[in-house]
Amino acid sequence: NLEKVLNEIESGIIQWSETRTSAPSPMARGVTWRQINQYMYMGDESSSGKRSRLRSNLVRDVVYTPGLRPTISKEIVHRFDLKRKRLSPGYSPNSAQDLLDWVKERIVITLSEWNRLMNVVRQDSEENPEELLQPVAEKLVKIAPQQASEPLIAALEMIPKICHAFYNREPAMLVESMSSTGETPVLLGRDPARTEEDPDEAMVSMLGEWLQFYGPVSEVYIAKVLGIEDQRLGPALEALLDSEKLVTGQLVRGGKHNDLCDSENFEMLLRLARAEAIPEFKPMNIEWLPLFLATYQGMTEPADNHEGLFHRLEQLLCYRLPSNLWESEIFPARVHPYDPFLLDTIMQEGDLRWIGSKNKNLTFCFESDLDLLREDGSEGTLPHSTQTAFDPSGRSLNKASNETTPPQSDFFPDTDGRYDFSTLLRITKNKPSKLSERLWEAAWESLVSNDTFLSVRRGIETRFQVPDPAATTVRSRHRHRATGGRSGFSRWKGSLPFVGNWFRLSYPDLSEDILEIEERKKDRVRLLLDRYGILFRELLVREAPPFQWSSLFRSLRIMELSGEVLTGYFFHDIPGLQFISHRAFRMLQRKMPEDKFFWVNAVDPACLCGVSLEVLKGSLPRRTSSTHLVYHGKRLAMVSTGYGKTLTFYVVPEDTNLQQILMPLRHLLTRRFEPLRRITIETINGEEAARSPYLDALRISFEVVVDYKKVSLFSTTKQ
Repeated sequence: NLEKVLNEIESGIIQWSETRTSAPSPMARGVTWRQINQYMYMGDESSSGKRSRLRSNLVRDVVYTPGLRPTISKEIVHRFDLKRKRLSPGYSPNSAQDLLDWVKERIVITLSEWNRLMNVVRQDSEENPEELLQPVAEKLVKIAPQQASEPLIAALEMIPKICHAFYNREPAMLVESMSSTGETPVLLGRDPARTEEDPDEAMVSMLGEWLQFYGPVSEVYIAKVLGIEDQRLGPALEALLDSEKLVTGQLVRGGKHNDLCDSENFEMLLRLARAEAIPEFKPMNIEWLPLFLATYQGMTEPADNHEGLFHRLEQLLCYRLPSNLWESEIFPARVHPYDPFLLDTIMQEGDLRWIGSKNKNLTFCFESDLDLLREDGSEGTLPHSTQTAFDPSGRSLNKASNETTPPQSDFFPDTDGRYDFSTLLRITKNKPSKLSERLWEAAWESLVSNDTFLSVRRGIETRFQVPDPAATTVRSRHRHRATGGRSGFSRWKGSLPFVGNWFRLSYPDLSEDILEIEERKKDRVRLLLDRYGILFRELLVREAPPFQWSSLFRSLRIMELSGEVLTGYFFHDIPGLQFISHRAFRMLQRKMPEDKFFWVNAVDPACLCGVSLEVLKGSLPRRTSSTHLVYHGKRLAMVSTGYGKTLTFYVVPEDTNLQQILMPLRHLLTRRFEPLRRITIETINGEEAARSPYLDALRISFEVVVDYKKVSLFSTTKQ
């Protein structure tokens, strides 16, 4: 239809003409209002019509809370001022009556601004502004208050009100008509119609109306323009601030710390700044998102030293995963070759901590960020804790109980101290197996930790269980004599957390101050942006509660208003809002590394498995730790499930890149931590593995043993 109309216009079937009117037509009036309502004021309502969980007065909360309130750039303030004062091209009055009404609205206009307005009128209408002024010149006057920096233009009918409110203490004032040069003295404070209203109250009301046409200004500027003494101006401004008609503080970026602005105008400035910050960007297809996340987290360019691992770790802080996956799946995907020694070096040189949680999950965190793991308003709740205080000597310290229980300091004489396992044995007089059990129980309650990761590795190897030494020795005696293997006592001893020093985790008290709570939430947002680059609701479902969308959405909008993050439509098929960091947006604008190969575990934070996007349903495997995916740029090349039990290739057997696609299988057999002895493949692309055309490619990288139906892969020196 559009093409048809344009063709008819081009051929002349449809003719058009232009006309200028003093008011919009009924149809144009509706269109104009919709445009202004949608774009200039840029509301926070969802276009879907669904009720947002965001409170409708978010922007007003930001306006009235100095600690949350962002500053506005001088360029935006300048453009706003020009439009608010009708000094921007196309905004000037276009009739004599319009000009008179405008002066009435403004209360008073400085002579310099009046001259600028006349110049804009000349540019907009290409006519002499004197012709526009002439019909209403007798209704406009020029006044010169004694302390004002320059004369002021006002409507004649407003003079009694202006004098009563602003200049009732001046004995007389010269009022000059705009139609003649004659001067007529006017006595101030003699208007019978205004005698019942208190001059100070009148001043507060009129000053508030006058400031509605200004952006942020200083008190000195107001006094200088209006010529009002400080003794009257100060209390009037205080009254406007108390009634929240004005806001004060540093409102302009790089400006003064005590500017004043009409609160509604500053709200509009925030919305204009938000609208201007929305970047122009052609959204990418969702198939690019896995490559974007992998590139952002360094998986397409793996690091090779402890410094590289440190940067990758920073992106994964406060992310919760099963303890056995960090060194077997997560780090090796980002650092190649990965050596556990790299993590040990980082923990020895800094204050990196591992924090246990229920189900033997584990989180990495710097000591200074421990407060981010705790939920705001939790009144001391530890992350993932059952709220039963713990003494590893075996006694429960439940705060809800009335029983008298020994303090935890009985177990750790110095709550800030660090104790090796032998010292704790001596202090508690527990059996080693009992002490080990209780230490791990406390670790999974997020109460204690160890300054090395070697203790976790040994716990993973023994499933954090300590066998009975006597029973273990009896069971293994015959086997030890026959094979010369490791004795049961040695295995029992190896299951004890002897390495490193144990200490109590010290969580800082959480302040309930609204600004400190908001700053913690902003720190969580910054951490998530460092992890993903882009944030949307579905992506954060797998995060811990303090890091989920519902907890941080309001903070994201506040950070958007301040310009710290951007919002827009960056990837297709993601419902709802998308927020992105400036760094990630710059990366998104550059060419993505389409030629790179990378592999990822299905539970990796960089993987989209389990993310509830409608477009991904059925295209990705389940989110399980035994599943691996291989990508060639944005294209999925292979999926391995059940640690290689089932392989699905999305390339032909003759593909020259097939050896790179086999990366996760080589990783499973050669990784430094808990490598597999062999991989047993049952099916390849839905067929029996023993008859698969991909066997030739597998034989290049692995030692292959083919059974009747299954294929076994072993590591080979050809790696």
